[in-house]
Amino acid sequence: MQKGYAVYTENQIMTASPARLVSMLYEGGIRFLDEAVEAVEAGDFIKANEKIKRVQDIVMELNLSLDMENGGSLAQNLRALYNYIFQQLIQANVKKDTETLKEVRSILSDLNGAWKEAMKSLGNTANLTSDPNKPRFNISI
Repeated sequence: MQKGYAVYTENQIMTASPARLVSMLYEGGIRFLDEAVEAVEAGDFIKANEKIKRVQDIVMELNLSLDMENGGSLAQNLRALYNYIFQQLIQANVKKDTETLKEVRSILSDLNGAWKEAMKSLGNTANLTSDPNKPRFNISI
């Protein structure tokens, strides 16, 4: 079952537009945060650590994908927010703090909602990329 899901997910990633990939990263982060909270509450700190590290990877990928040259203040603000989220994840992992994990989940959920609304207003232009040879995100969700 897991292998089939992995193949399905990989196919989704490989065929997704750049705009959809961002949303998939947000959704993956939210899912892993939910799983991390459940693991902490169950006392499974090894699993919680693994899930939090997956979210850290996602946030790092989102941060590195920002176009700081052309993104202006939006890219700068997102970079600051992603850095804040990353630091919160480190602290939450060390302390196994579910409240901080829930705060980060709320931020990612808000970002995903705003991203989806922005993509709706842009329509098909959201699927365009300036460099067709640019590599896809390097993250497994």
